[in-house]
Amino acid sequence: MLKQFIETAKEYNVPAYAVTVIKDGIAETAQIHPANDCNDIYSISKNFTATAIGMLCDRGVLSVDTPVYDVLSPLYPDMPTVWRDCTVAHVLTQTTGIEHGFLDIDCEDARNFGADWLHYTLFDRAPTVEPGSLYRYSDSNFYLASRIFAAASGENMMAFLQRELFVPMEFQGQAWAVCPACHPMGGTGLFIRVPDMAKLGQLYLQGGVYNGRRYLSEEWCRAATQNRVSVDVNRGYGYSFWCEHAHPGEFHCGGMNGQAIRVYPEKNLVIAWQGHDYNDMIGKFFALADKFGREA
Repeated sequence: MLKQFIETAKEYNVPAYAVTVIKDGIAETAQIHPANDCNDIYSISKNFTATAIGMLCDRGVLSVDTPVYDVLSPLYPDMPTVWRDCTVAHVLTQTTGIEHGFLDIDCEDARNFGADWLHYTLFDRAPTVEPGSLYRYSDSNFYLASRIFAAASGENMMAFLQRELFVPMEFQGQAWAVCPACHPMGGTGLFIRVPDMAKLGQLYLQGGVYNGRRYLSEEWCRAATQNRVSVDVNRGYGYSFWCEHAHPGEFHCGGMNGQAIRVYPEKNLVIAWQGHDYNDMIGKFFALADKFGREA
């Protein structure tokens, strides 16, 4: 299957660097174009942040119903009270009540955020509408999740994931862009390899188990990958995962410039790739993945 997939990708000159396919638990990786092994997966970073939050929820340290105010007010006792109505679930579903996205270090000048990015998020860009009433995609939500993780657990999220996920799942090298206070950005900036991207998809496909070891509960995996917010006529959004209305059960992760993890539970299949999309060719790769994923 991988050989045919790569041949078709080359025929269309799709600008993907490398692809990993995990079919029935067997992983294969192929290089399409020369590139670094470790690359920025951009917004797929959000899925790793949500996974860290899920691990805390499974351990009873945190709940998706916990108000943001309850977790972060010890750091800022005077934080706006609107955060009392905003929960961890609102953060993970991008429904905090902000009307405009921000804190995108890939596209914005980070010098505009000041020295304390959490203060900037909580005070300068606090929700202006009722949490839960408006979907607004923003990297700030997952930076907030990174800081919620640290405040609830007492540990930097990257250190936790390194010990509890990356090392035991045998990831080969990771790095994460951080804020001035050295917390992972959460919404972007995670550098990993394509086979390790695919492992995240496999973890959720198998209900939280990878290579016989449980990392997440089945309940969390189900909750994270189901449609919780209708984004448009085609797509919904869970706890950082995308869902397609026309294909219930399927879910995927996406990052700027064409990074992707696509999961097809009915076919016991995960497809992941990295690349750089200059001309919307990744859209053809999505269609190619769906063809294989639904007909495999």
